[in-house]
Amino acid sequence: MLVRSLLSAGVDTTVYGIANTMQALAANPDQWAALHAQPSLARFAFDEALRHDSPVQTFFRTTTQDTEIGGTTIPEGEKVLLFLGAANRDPRRWGDTADRFDIRRTASGHVGFGMGIHQCVGQPIARMEAELVLAALAERIERLEPLAPPVPRLNNTLKGWSHVPVRVHAA
Repeated sequence: MLVRSLLSAGVDTTVYGIANTMQALAANPDQWAALHAQPSLARFAFDEALRHDSPVQTFFRTTTQDTEIGGTTIPEGEKVLLFLGAANRDPRRWGDTADRFDIRRTASGHVGFGMGIHQCVGQPIARMEAELVLAALAERIERLEPLAPPVPRLNNTLKGWSHVPVRVHAA
């Protein structure tokens, strides 16, 4: 079951996560410059990208008991749709710069990998894959130049791109 979960749930989300990171870095040249200058920021860049544009935007959960949220009682056994993308941009948690992509931000606490008992079991593998890819690219690429707006890939659950047209300038 664990292997099946890693293969079925971990491939698209990791691919989307790395692609979302690259798109955010291409759209924010100052952030790419920081990563190029210091490739050890790769894992922070990935965490920030998961916070900024989480591949999984929504997820359903079921209440296990009557629960009060914002003065409204949600009965036991009810489905609740969680908006992870919104939580990861909530200014009550992330401040006035919640919408800005900043790889030097401490992005720990984002819910891009879920939280608590529903935390992604493949998280360490995804983090390692992303860190290795991003650090290798940062060492070899001086600049990313967006050539056109990215084209979203339409999906009810995942946020990602069909195309991210960029020109790569080697270091």
